[in-house]
Amino acid sequence: MKTTVIINTFNKPEYTRLVLRSIATQSVQPDEVIITDDGSSDSQLPVLVEQAAVSPFELIFVGQEDAGFRLSRSRNNGIMAASGDYLLFLDQDRLLSPDYIKTHITNAQPDRFLVSQQILLGAEETTELLREQQPERAFPRYIASTKYRKNRKQYYQDLFYFMSAKLGYRSHRPKLKGGMFSLFKKDLEQVNGFDENFVGWGSEDDDLGRRLYAAGINGCNPFKHDFAVHLYHKPYHQNGARVNDDYYRERKRAAHAGEYRCANGLAGRDLNGLDYRALK
Repeated sequence: MKTTVIINTFNKPEYTRLVLRSIATQSVQPDEVIITDDGSSDSQLPVLVEQAAVSPFELIFVGQEDAGFRLSRSRNNGIMAASGDYLLFLDQDRLLSPDYIKTHITNAQPDRFLVSQQILLGAEETTELLREQQPERAFPRYIASTKYRKNRKQYYQDLFYFMSAKLGYRSHRPKLKGGMFSLFKKDLEQVNGFDENFVGWGSEDDDLGRRLYAAGINGCNPFKHDFAVHLYHKPYHQNGARVNDDYYRERKRAAHAGEYRCANGLAGRDLNGLDYRALK
């Protein structure tokens, strides 16, 4: 099984460097990492060329022009560029506990997507890590026991949801989290990937999760001990407002009725017109 990590980026190349270094310290390495960029004005390429020279995995860049917040389309770009059978999605503001990728790979199964928990860091902690550029120092330096307990509680809640689904109870939990989930590429292709009609911040991952459940591809959280650390940044939204709320409610009803393929997704698309570069 070949594994591809897909990392969506927008500006903040110092975050990109840190997440790539975090992946390079994992106990199990992916076969390739794809940086899929949503039209950054701050070029990612100098950092990527630097990291490609020292990273143990293949590194690929695929970028689209800046036409607003188009995360769904950017992630679909990464899916199209991926040569792996199994895909792991990360945001550029995540650091990984040492066996994080190993846990994804050892629990990979067809017709299942995996989700993990995250631990939030504050602004001062994030500034220090960005300055040091040593991601492994986040563990356990900034991880209080109370945060571990919160993650453990979420693990058992998600286990309950997973077992309930196996017993036939319809659910859409564990919830898919776009910045830290994995599944087989063929399962994503079955639902036609991310819905590119989601433009602007929010709800594209909720929609994908509901469509996966509608297709019989259930979520599972096997992360009892491993987790992602979420670096601090200013929110993309104000007061929780999401520009896609009305469209999401429409698609939610469709998924509940069993409509799991989106109309505007992977089908019919290719890499033409994108900035594609194999850096290693």
